[in-house]
Amino acid sequence: MENTRRQFGQQVLSIAAGLGLNTVGAMARPMVLGGLVAAVAESSHAASQIERVPALVVGTGYGGAVTALRLAERGIPVTMLEKGRLWNTPGKDGKVFCTVFSLDDRAMWFNTKLTAVLSSLFNLPLNIKVPYGAGILDVLKHDGMDVYCGRGVGGGSLVNMAMLITPQSEVLKDLMPQGFDVNDFLNRIVPRAKGKLGVNTIRPAYFESSPYHRYARVMRSNIAKAGYTSDLKESGYDFAYMEQEEAGKVPKSALGFEGGFGNNYGKKSLDKNYLADAVGTGLVSIRAMHSVKKIEREPDGTYLVTVEEIDLQGNLLRRYQIGCEQLFLAGGSMGTTDMLVRARDTGALPQLNSAIGTSWSANSDIFTVIGNPVWQPTGGKQSMVPATGFYSRDQNNDPMYTMAVPLPLAGLESWANMSIVMTRNRETANFRYDAAADRAVLGWNGRNAPAVQSAKHVFDRINKAAGTHYRDDLFGGKVFADTCTYHPVGGIPLGKATDLYGRVAGYDKLYVMDGSLIPGALVANPALTVAALAERNIEQIIQRGF
Repeated sequence: MENTRRQFGQQVLSIAAGLGLNTVGAMARPMVLGGLVAAVAESSHAASQIERVPALVVGTGYGGAVTALRLAERGIPVTMLEKGRLWNTPGKDGKVFCTVFSLDDRAMWFNTKLTAVLSSLFNLPLNIKVPYGAGILDVLKHDGMDVYCGRGVGGGSLVNMAMLITPQSEVLKDLMPQGFDVNDFLNRIVPRAKGKLGVNTIRPAYFESSPYHRYARVMRSNIAKAGYTSDLKESGYDFAYMEQEEAGKVPKSALGFEGGFGNNYGKKSLDKNYLADAVGTGLVSIRAMHSVKKIEREPDGTYLVTVEEIDLQGNLLRRYQIGCEQLFLAGGSMGTTDMLVRARDTGALPQLNSAIGTSWSANSDIFTVIGNPVWQPTGGKQSMVPATGFYSRDQNNDPMYTMAVPLPLAGLESWANMSIVMTRNRETANFRYDAAADRAVLGWNGRNAPAVQSAKHVFDRINKAAGTHYRDDLFGGKVFADTCTYHPVGGIPLGKATDLYGRVAGYDKLYVMDGSLIPGALVANPALTVAALAERNIEQIIQRGF
């Protein structure tokens, strides 16, 4: 039954995208296409200017996808809003997503220049132009921090490296508020999310033999000399498909330089699981290219949400309002925080408390590259989806987690290993409302210094033991890139801005269901934690009733 529902949901999403529709799912007219009966929505232009829906979910990332599915399973109709596009329509090359070496208007979200972690190559600045349009990767620039966000139905699952890392009990007990049951979360809730997301691990024999994972084996050898152990980590990429890629039996995806701007085949992104299941219930509709501009409350207690719909060139198609009884915000750490800071400081929702816009963290994402001796090549072929990582301790005995990530240079040998280091940096930052720009502005500058020191402690030890050295030609002369993150968390801290289950303080029937609830560095990729946190929260919200 579940597989049938998922298949139906995937077919609905695919047909809608093929027709170039922005709205898909429930409350729609049936269409018969090639024998397939699917629920594909009418053009959104035909909708009235004021609508009423039972439950509105803003965002289709991990938190929003979980929320929509669980509400629909209880028979509650759900409308979802997504800022980005529905990514199922092929481009000129016949593929939905572009590769890192064939960037076009599918790459960057309304930007004419590629913004990337690597800012230089051999100390020469990278200045890559891309066509302007509704691309998949957005970069939000703030004080001392560039935040990378996925844009599209599926949110961050479209652009992340698919690593689904279970957070450490030690970190959760230190990080989460009193009353958060860490053992129940790890032993009961996390496995539920893993099952839905299709978690799997690379086959050890394949990992040991594949030239595409040579870079990770070299890194494993280097860290072993320093006393660290590299492990094969759980992932949302289908490693069985990856083996078929290498065997030449299926189109290449992770092994074909697809990553960071989407994977066409092997990744189990949310549109393949949670969202497909949700649409398959017949009770969930998704409106792509829709962003929230204002949230306010009506005298009868319902929420009035002002929405703008744009086209793929950024032109405004319409501005309208949706009234809802239940409002679930899942726009991610940056999106949800921005919406609520603006709502509080403009007076639209004046009872929001002072914890709104606090406890934000870059999750201490620190990027570094080490160079190997010439007799230790890392390979021109590299999988764009990593499979390994290692745990360590910093100079303060705080936990650290490091991913070995690819560094493909157009298939050329680099003799280099790139890593993303996540530390228990306790520095957090707050947002303020900028009335002129009408947005929440983050003040982060300089707060990653403790994370850099932690990363340096571990990698100094690795370089000394392995005879490797830091590369400073990839980050504009810096050894550690500390001013960007793919893993933002916080802004609406659990237990302060909300209760222990995401109910927003001061307002009933208003909920937060995403990574903005995590009040500081998680020392892990947050994707799995966000999905599990949403599972935990919506379970309790439904059990308690609305």
